[in-house]
Amino acid sequence: MSMTGSSLPVSALIITFNEEKHIERCLSSVAWADEIVVIDAFSTDKTQEICLRQDAPWAQKITFIQNEWKGFRIQRNYSVEKAGNDWLLVVDADEECTPVLAARIKELLMLPEGPPRRAYKIRRIEYFLEKPIHYGIWNDKELYHGSYQERFFHREGVYYVNDVHEYPVFQQEPGIIHEPLHHASITTEKFLDKMNKYTTIEAQDRINQGQRTNLLHIMVAFPAMFLKNYIRYKSYKDGVYGVVISLLEGLSRVVRHIKMWQIQQGMKQ
Repeated sequence: MSMTGSSLPVSALIITFNEEKHIERCLSSVAWADEIVVIDAFSTDKTQEICLRQDAPWAQKITFIQNEWKGFRIQRNYSVEKAGNDWLLVVDADEECTPVLAARIKELLMLPEGPPRRAYKIRRIEYFLEKPIHYGIWNDKELYHGSYQERFFHREGVYYVNDVHEYPVFQQEPGIIHEPLHHASITTEKFLDKMNKYTTIEAQDRINQGQRTNLLHIMVAFPAMFLKNYIRYKSYKDGVYGVVISLLEGLSRVVRHIKMWQIQQGMKQ
């Protein structure tokens, strides 16, 4: 990949499956990157059509690859393998790279020695019903006002772990970038849909790790998670939205325990 001036080149990595509602916004926000790699799990909607539009500002930069879905971790690692540049920016299909974030990354890439760190966490602003959410479990427990995620890094020695809530393993402590990504607004319906998928994976993961649950754990899971999010992680500061999110997170935790219990019952047969 060619450099612009003295800037190190960067590849934006995106994994997709049926993201026609969000992908255009995402691609437009990273059109400044030297390369855009989209790994698509054989979408059945218009995701591919949008990605490959010839009149799009990203048309000359995109590499669109279809790869069978075998989990987040595998898909992320595959995208890293397919990148043409060493510096990578990982963006979800339902996220938007803000202009200030793009400017900050380009600034780091233009430094004489390159970015001071080999990896960076980037602030992501979460939204629920179109309102920005600054506290609670969705955000960083120390910094707040955003969830800081490992998204910008040099590829050398980096690999992803975990089948859900996957993350890259770095050789050194990552730096922090406060200029944000914007996450698409979550609705109750979207939360419940993701909850059902993720709790199934998480329940099996915990069983595989030797964890077990029982009736007591199932009964206390909801109030424990609600109070943890609402009080300990200060979700009350987000007002009524914080209450609703705490309730949903409590529901998610009890569903995960019930699914673990269900797996345990099947193991007894």
